[in-house]
Amino acid sequence: MWGGGGRYTSIFLRALGAGYVEIGLLNSISSFVSMILSIPSGYLVDRVKKLKRLYIIGSLFALPVTLITAFAQSWHIFMGLRVWQSIVGRITMPIMNIFNIQSYSNKDRVTGLAFTSTLGSAVGLFSPLIIAYIIDYFGGLDMAPDSLRVVFLIQFVVGVLAFLLLYFKLEEPEFERSPPKPGVISNMTGIFKEVPGLYRLLLLNVTNMFFMQIRFPFAQLYFYEVKNASVLIIGWQGTIQTAVGLLFSIPLSNLANKLGRRKTAYIGRFVTALCVLSAILTPPDRPEFLLVYSFLSAIGTAMSVGWNAFQQEYIPLEFRGRWSGVSSLLSALVTIPAPIIGGYLWEWNPDIAWWIGVAHYLLSIPLMMSIKERSTPKSVARA
Repeated sequence: MWGGGGRYTSIFLRALGAGYVEIGLLNSISSFVSMILSIPSGYLVDRVKKLKRLYIIGSLFALPVTLITAFAQSWHIFMGLRVWQSIVGRITMPIMNIFNIQSYSNKDRVTGLAFTSTLGSAVGLFSPLIIAYIIDYFGGLDMAPDSLRVVFLIQFVVGVLAFLLLYFKLEEPEFERSPPKPGVISNMTGIFKEVPGLYRLLLLNVTNMFFMQIRFPFAQLYFYEVKNASVLIIGWQGTIQTAVGLLFSIPLSNLANKLGRRKTAYIGRFVTALCVLSAILTPPDRPEFLLVYSFLSAIGTAMSVGWNAFQQEYIPLEFRGRWSGVSSLLSALVTIPAPIIGGYLWEWNPDIAWWIGVAHYLLSIPLMMSIKERSTPKSVARA
């Protein structure tokens, strides 16, 4: 979900009567469905030639989710919605990655990704703050869930407009495909022989997902219930993150090209660790300090663009669907228990999951360093 309704989903669920463990369970359901569909969806994406058509169909089926959310009277309906979203996401996400990669040449990929991020930031600069004022007008977070319903309705309208834009403007990607070998499992695992070092990249992605899902489903609840953030502070958080992305994405991408994509990403990880630490250290009587968290979060994200480009170059386009299937399968497998663990940690002490996050970001830097460079695949060089 976008920076409007998605920013308040956990608060919305809490207002509908869901407990912390139940909120974690809903995220676990999503991971479970993703796990089941990971291999088949990756195989499908690598076999289907009309990727635009498949992406448009998936996007169309995703549209009603926010409309149903707006009128939900019980948190239980989210069980079905999470299954629905996971099915659609397993089809659309790997295709979207292919569209993104195919849009830029190897030389321009970091700058291109940064420009895309900057353009998105420019479009959404004021939307979090506007949404916050809308919620405040309808009574604020204390009047949830009713004050949040209009946000999901707005999100639905924006989704319809975005779908129409994609339908009329999206172009079919063109690239050479290697025919999949017989046997689904061997076909999936064979990419590790084709791309040495992929196991470490897989380990990095899987651990990232696990530790993020311990904390992420409860982030806004943490700001609201533990740090006493108002809806306007949460709104300003989104605006600051967007503004920082708008101002720093391209300069930091240029830094990545000069200093090195990977070195910049290491620094970005350290900044992200400081970001999580700043949330922990924010006094409940000074919730405005959470804006420091948003600033550091945006800087860390902007500095990771070099690593994103490195990963995209590391995996040939013809293996993209299968890689998405394997990595999503294992990521979903480990993140099934993660949100539930996060729910129990919340009931014990909400700060613990955030301290775990600090440790994770710091310890992931040596793992990133251990992933060796490889020669640019021919399929990427042609992109």
